[in-house]
Amino acid sequence: MTKLEFADKLEKYYKKQTMNKWLFFILGVVFIALVFMPSIILSINDNMFGFTSTTLAVFAGLCLGKAWDIKRGSEEHELLVNALDLLSANKET
Repeated sequence: MTKLEFADKLEKYYKKQTMNKWLFFILGVVFIALVFMPSIILSINDNMFGFTSTTLAVFAGLCLGKAWDIKRGSEEHELLVNALDLLSANKET
């Protein structure tokens, strides 16, 4: 694996983590909206999903918790950047 391939994979990983964070955040906000505005569910169909407001609140908590856990500058990302720096240092010497 070349240094450029490693950098590309690192960038793809970073973009994927950012996308996952926003996805879980948006899902959590949607679930919270469904919990606090039951008229939205009633207008769609009361038995369409079969979830109670408690279940939706739990889903909201799980999604928002997952979004909170995905950190922008995570330890994995920093270690990968350090590895990339080490690879570039080895090529120059």
